[in-house]
Amino acid sequence: MIINRANLEALRTGFKTNFQAGIALAAPASGPLTTDVSSSTKIETYGFLGDLPIFREWIGEKKIRSVEEKSYQLINRDFEATLGIHKTKIEDDNLGLYGPIVSGWGQDAGNLKDQLVFEALSLGHARACFDGQNFFDDEHPVGEGVASNVSGDGTTAAWYLVDLSKALKPILYQARKAPSFAMVTDPEDSHVFKTGEYLMGGEARGAAGYTLWQLAHRCTGPVNAANYEAAYNAMAGLKNDEGEPLGIRPTHVIHGTSTRAAARTLFEAQNKAGGESNIYYKDVTLIEARRLP
Repeated sequence: MIINRANLEALRTGFKTNFQAGIALAAPASGPLTTDVSSSTKIETYGFLGDLPIFREWIGEKKIRSVEEKSYQLINRDFEATLGIHKTKIEDDNLGLYGPIVSGWGQDAGNLKDQLVFEALSLGHARACFDGQNFFDDEHPVGEGVASNVSGDGTTAAWYLVDLSKALKPILYQARKAPSFAMVTDPEDSHVFKTGEYLMGGEARGAAGYTLWQLAHRCTGPVNAANYEAAYNAMAGLKNDEGEPLGIRPTHVIHGTSTRAAARTLFEAQNKAGGESNIYYKDVTLIEARRLP
């Protein structure tokens, strides 16, 4: 191949097509978990309600709930993949492996949301949410007391019970810059002059954080009926600062690879091992997060 701007542009177009094809191969599983927002700055600051607003009978004056600014900030993170192609490989048409490499970048970029969302979920016991407590914590302030959204004895990898029936989802996904591909196509570029390499790569920016802790529960005990009932009842019993029930009803269980069999046995088997009916069959929908242990 003769190296000139026209041929380099054609090469860039081909690699960009590979990148987009890779994005199309991505199969993120985290979509139902997130409330998606666009971002225009490096750091976004959010205000949230102290707890979920509910409809109540209007007797006397209205109870006005205001949005409290808790200075919850989410910082966008930068992601990239960069590779240099030496000009001799271009001249010799020795480019066979580069297309699949770029497609792989695109597939990774397409799954970036999963990476960020399930990372946020798995680290929710160590990262703060809007009330200043960790997202998964046993001391969330509610009225004059505290409430918990954690349970279990630490004997298994964490699994999560969530309510995805609300308009607001438990995980906040902040999209700053969609995945994009670029390649240097200027033969006079200074890096090309110094190294003989034409640089190409993909970039994306974004972050994942939290909305309302009441919408999710973390359990580190076995996936069994007792632990499910305890987690379910804890969520369903949550109230707001005035003692009014929030109406939380868990809809999904998120599990990793090590708890997959137990989750499927509890929620997707119509009958127990002895033949009797399984009352938890299809009680919730399973989301398998392969990034979780």
